[in-house]
Amino acid sequence: MNILIAASGNISRLETSLLASALNKNHKITIASMARDAGHQALAFSTSGSPSRVEIFQYNEALRGKVKKVEDYNGIMVHEFYSRPADAVSIMLSEIMKHNPPDIVICGISNGTNLGPDIYSSSHIGMAIQSTFLGARAITIATEYNPGGNTEAHLKPVIQFLESNLEEFASLKLPPRTFLNINVPRVNKVKDLKGVRYTRMGKRGKKIEFDQNKTPKGQTYYWTRFAAEAVDETKSDDRSAYSAGFVSITPISYDASLGGEI
Repeated sequence: MNILIAASGNISRLETSLLASALNKNHKITIASMARDAGHQALAFSTSGSPSRVEIFQYNEALRGKVKKVEDYNGIMVHEFYSRPADAVSIMLSEIMKHNPPDIVICGISNGTNLGPDIYSSSHIGMAIQSTFLGARAITIATEYNPGGNTEAHLKPVIQFLESNLEEFASLKLPPRTFLNINVPRVNKVKDLKGVRYTRMGKRGKKIEFDQNKTPKGQTYYWTRFAAEAVDETKSDDRSAYSAGFVSITPISYDASLGGEI
């Protein structure tokens, strides 16, 4: 398949580099990554006064970065954007890949789950929405948050799960304007996953709390933190399935209208 990997992080992050290297064995891979990490930007676009600059180079697996000579080392072309994540997929689909569109856009791997209403702050969710809006088939994939990024051992089961099911995800007959939001629990081996549940989006997200403090000059500031909440693992929503050890796959539509007449 012809695959576009859209990443809100830099190409040096293992979440992107390991995924690209694994899928490159059997597929044609192109990467759209950000020059600087750009998480939690949702569907934000650059303004008209802030053009989107892109740097194109060949991906070198050994160096996990740029090569000076454009040679067919891994066969993966990287488009590194100095802009917002939604800009990146828009430019890739509307301009750079318009004559060779991808069969599927993989947005991720996110370092941190996209579950419940929290999805609406995710840059990878925003990239998937924009991809779907432009007519491309898209999925997001995420796993447990790890400060500083996930290790190769953490990511291997996630990538193996995706590899095994990618053809199915690319061929599913989804409703219009819909993409798949996939969250894979952290396990030691892919066989340790309890299974797959197709879920609905949960009604609750992370509980947001604020710590109030003052600067040395006496100015008030608030430090945001997220608190864990108990989850009922018997329910059918995404957070419950994920907490119970299942891969949660949630069809998400960017059409948020209620329908009908008011």
